[in-house]
Amino acid sequence: MTTVLERPIVFDSLLATVAAVDDLSPHLRRVTFVAPRIKEAVTAGPDQRIKVLLAPPNGSAIRLPSGPEWYADWCGQPVDERFIMRTYTVRALRPEVAELDVEFVLHGVNGPASAWVGSAQPGDQVGLLLPFAVDTTSTKGLLHSGVDYIPPATSVRRVLVADETALPALAGILEELPAGVHATVFVAVPSEADVRPLAGAADVTWVTEGSLVDAVKSAALPFDPDYAWVAGESSMIKEVRRHLVNAVGMPKSAISFQGYWKRGEAHC
Repeated sequence: MTTVLERPIVFDSLLATVAAVDDLSPHLRRVTFVAPRIKEAVTAGPDQRIKVLLAPPNGSAIRLPSGPEWYADWCGQPVDERFIMRTYTVRALRPEVAELDVEFVLHGVNGPASAWVGSAQPGDQVGLLLPFAVDTTSTKGLLHSGVDYIPPATSVRRVLVADETALPALAGILEELPAGVHATVFVAVPSEADVRPLAGAADVTWVTEGSLVDAVKSAALPFDPDYAWVAGESSMIKEVRRHLVNAVGMPKSAISFQGYWKRGEAHC
């Protein structure tokens, strides 16, 4: 029996400084982070997940995690002393200038990350947990490297569904859409003012009122999809997946779905 070894996957933390804050729309804010070691960071795909680390509830300084047992160590700390950790998508990585962009949804002060970004200014500092080595040789390697959008090489007809929390990942996915691949896109945002151009997609349905699930269910797809990516609120993605399987006839294996947050819980 031959054992196939994956490439090493390495995540590590660093302290990053806010270099710029740009409002893209009323509910979406882009923050550019800088740090010398960002030059060494890499991504495994357009929806690359990272961790943003904020000061603990007690107001003490962030103690950056390190070593293979960092998560167990973090779990063992008193809650008031733990740094706050939230998952976001890399919107853009520019290693040549050691910059990284993250786009945050503005939800007021109902979550620690949203509260932080609502008043973020150049010079502020946060911790980032970034990938410095990834495995792109297999689906398993990609998943362990922090991405979920993994269409098969043969896919040419895709359905992409996202709410506002998954919009940064969706935008990155569409920017890398290969020629000859058609994507039908459904995206929900809080208001008409949050609608913006998306690269690579000729078929986009923006939902600013009503249910994203209903929009998907009522749509007449222009083709039989061979791959779907659905991301956003937990109950939404489950309903959309169920519709794609039961009504559209897609096999479960052709649908990638990720819960970015759960209704009723602080998600950012």
